[in-house]
Amino acid sequence: MISAQVLLSLFAVDNKILYSVVEITQQRDLDSFEYSLVATIAELVPVSEISILKTIDENKLDKLDVAVCLTVLTDELGKKTYSWADDSQIIVADEQILRWQHSTDLSVDRGNDGYTRLLSPIYCEGKLAGVVSIKSNHDITDYTSLIEGFLKIYNNYLIIFNESERDKLTGFYNRRTFDNKLQRLLKAQALRKQQFIALQQQTERRSKKSDAFVWLAIFDIDHFKRVNDEYGHVFGDEVLLTISQITKQCFRRSDLKFRIGGEEFLIILEPATLEKATELLERLRKAVADHEFSRIGTVTISIGFAKITAKDYPIVILECADKALYHAKEHGRNRVYNYESLLEDGELTPPKKGGAVDLF
Repeated sequence: MISAQVLLSLFAVDNKILYSVVEITQQRDLDSFEYSLVATIAELVPVSEISILKTIDENKLDKLDVAVCLTVLTDELGKKTYSWADDSQIIVADEQILRWQHSTDLSVDRGNDGYTRLLSPIYCEGKLAGVVSIKSNHDITDYTSLIEGFLKIYNNYLIIFNESERDKLTGFYNRRTFDNKLQRLLKAQALRKQQFIALQQQTERRSKKSDAFVWLAIFDIDHFKRVNDEYGHVFGDEVLLTISQITKQCFRRSDLKFRIGGEEFLIILEPATLEKATELLERLRKAVADHEFSRIGTVTISIGFAKITAKDYPIVILECADKALYHAKEHGRNRVYNYESLLEDGELTPPKKGGAVDLF
């Protein structure tokens, strides 16, 4: 017969789990949800490290983006110290992940470093989106069901957040995500630039002074209102969907893509030289211009882009790219212009210096 003390203990544990689920499911965006999930598991399970690792190339785990990472240190008295990784980073998958990557199930193994490691896949809309990695210097086999339950909640909510953060027609990030996450996304891309430079220095493929930058590009569809007015919104949606598909083909998955207005799109490019960024955007412009739409014929886009630097406020970068876009509109459309090049050529005047306010 179970004693009253044991029953109370079990009730307390179940109560803690219940409140933890309530806390996690109160979060209103994916970033907050992931941090809450990781913190909750760290409270309930004796772990040393928890990471949520996202795929960079679809369905491949060879390179991963560390979205969230929490390290837990426990002293002799059992007091825990929590340390969050400051920045997102790109890592090469270790041997354990590469061995496991073709599995669709949660696994618990003892690693060469002496730690027990649990790996669980992250799926979104049937595609492998990443992996949750949990390390512990304890045997956490008894906690597997608990962890699995929380990760099932995570996978379910990942679908919900994916739908709320993305444009339903194109699958690109929507305006709400753009407004809420721009600063964090810019910071992540800037970090990728640093890693890109470090990698180039290691492989000695270019000089130590890299001329690669992160770029923000804005493009919209020329005379799109005329398409809607003459052919109707069904054909207008077909144009939007087709152009989004062309855009996906022209850029890497890790280049961030947004639909921020009716016919207006934005891309945050991973590190590239001015020449390479121009080449990529010209390829997009030409691919759209060369496409034959049913009944409509051909459609063109105009593109403006600007360099992202640590010194600029996001609102300033947007304004610069927008000025380059309008220059393209005013000079014949179906063109690509870079803001810095226009400044250098005297085609645009630099903004007046003043007390900028960080609006993000």
